[in-house]
Amino acid sequence: MPTSYVKFGESKIRNNCPKCFAQDGLVFSFSNKIVETKMVSKATKEIKGELNCSHCETVIYPALWTDEIDRVYLYNLKRMGSPQTYTRFKPLAVGLFVGITLAIAGAAFAIYSLQQQ
Repeated sequence: MPTSYVKFGESKIRNNCPKCFAQDGLVFSFSNKIVETKMVSKATKEIKGELNCSHCETVIYPALWTDEIDRVYLYNLKRMGSPQTYTRFKPLAVGLFVGITLAIAGAAFAIYSLQQQ
């Protein structure tokens, strides 16, 4: 099952970068996990947060976060809220559903017409 992440929120923070020590260059990006199958596309409640520095253009991994950055992350995560979850059926699933429904209706009509004779 291929998965992808779709960004649903972004927040700039005023903390210093732990790598280059520049101020006002950190940006949190929050992404929602999307699971794709042949029949269904489904958005889950799983959220991935990523911290980037626009000055040194690097990803700041959680091991380098200070306590202040961690608190700001939790605050922004709560502020963004949980993303919308959905289940979307692809054309293959819709076609199978319609085909099965028509087959059942045809069988029921055939049985009904045989009983009427």
